[in-house]
Amino acid sequence: MEPQWRSLIILGLIGFIALTVCQGAMAFEAEDMPFGFGPQGWQTGLGLSQETIRARGLLGYEKTGIGGYLTHSEANEETFSWFSGHKQVIMGNIGYSLELFGGNTHRPILSTFLNGADPHVGAYGEFSRMYGVIGHGLAGRAQLSVSEIGEFEYSIMPYVQFTRQGVWRFSLNLGSSFGFGMSYQEPQDKVKLDITLVNEGLSMHVLLSLPEQPFTLGAGLTQHQAQVFIRYFF
Repeated sequence: MEPQWRSLIILGLIGFIALTVCQGAMAFEAEDMPFGFGPQGWQTGLGLSQETIRARGLLGYEKTGIGGYLTHSEANEETFSWFSGHKQVIMGNIGYSLELFGGNTHRPILSTFLNGADPHVGAYGEFSRMYGVIGHGLAGRAQLSVSEIGEFEYSIMPYVQFTRQGVWRFSLNLGSSFGFGMSYQEPQDKVKLDITLVNEGLSMHVLLSLPEQPFTLGAGLTQHQAQVFIRYFF
């Protein structure tokens, strides 16, 4: 498949994602400038997101939105992008979410960690149930490469989680790859931590939001590369 046709296909799918969710996602807008350094050298770009929250019943709520970013690498003059549309519903102790995405970087871990990939489209879904401070759930991801190879990847992730000064989650990764994961999310998303061991490869990512400041700091480390970035919101 020619590169221009791949680009048109991805742009069309991204447009479809936006149209399916934008009607309920116009109440909130955020713009930011990601600036970072990683395997692709120095990168700068622009991020956009829209999200709305609606009450559902007495104890539930629904989040619907779109978001993504476009960055440019100074080292090899390459452009990277990732966009998604998502919906999350919480009803009492049961929750579920669905996300449709497309781009030419891997699905971000926590935030803008840029890892080049073949142009692709995919979906991520999750179902969870809580029993007080303890809960369990099942997440899944499927991704199809829009290239000559057309590689298909998938993963199924059962997990348990508990709340203690934040949300701790321990998961098992099954599917195209095998591994384990642990994540932590502090209340109000001030600190997020993700550690995974997949196919004997260890990765660690941390995200820090500064109180009352329009900055988010992130750092990631794998066996082969390291990344740091700053996102300035305006």
